[in-house]
Amino acid sequence: MTATDDPRLRLARPGPGTHRWLFVLAVPLPLAIATASIVMAVLRGSHLALAGDSRALTIAMVLGGTLVAGTLLWCVCRWALGRLSLRVDGGILDVRAAFYRYRIPLADLDLQRARVVDLDERPQLRPGLLSNNTMTLPGFRAGWFRLDNRRFTFVAIVDGRRKLWLPSTGRRDLLIEPRDPAAALERLRELAPPPRRA
Repeated sequence: MTATDDPRLRLARPGPGTHRWLFVLAVPLPLAIATASIVMAVLRGSHLALAGDSRALTIAMVLGGTLVAGTLLWCVCRWALGRLSLRVDGGILDVRAAFYRYRIPLADLDLQRARVVDLDERPQLRPGLLSNNTMTLPGFRAGWFRLDNRRFTFVAIVDGRRKLWLPSTGRRDLLIEPRDPAAALERLRELAPPPRRA
């Protein structure tokens, strides 16, 4: 077995609640907002006959376009929710989560300080400030966050209790959620090169 298909290095998947939230946010919510906007415009007496000088055609195009756009967004984001992997190849840890990817040499991780953590007990490791490279839903976070400890960190977590914190010797850490964080940490320590001698 190679490191790349090791079952100990599998990331946890988002639960059904996350998928439901994604659907609600992508399809029904935009439709409700578009419908409410149309109703408010009609009640105010605004002119809505923009398409072919027809109010009905305008409303159909707005709602139909919102439905198509929301459905496409839902499909793309649902695909992204399934794009989770943790691999080691050639001494490089490769983490993929949603639309994001981070590669770092195992030698650059401080695996002796790495820990399996509960974020309720280690609040300084909670993802705080977002960057523009994140995907956040209830029960799912992926991408680049600044943790409460102020470290810029690549995050790939769902709603389980136990996470794996992997500090690096550089400026960027990892906070991930393998299915079995303790087994994943043990495996990463096995795969890491021996420490450099001074």
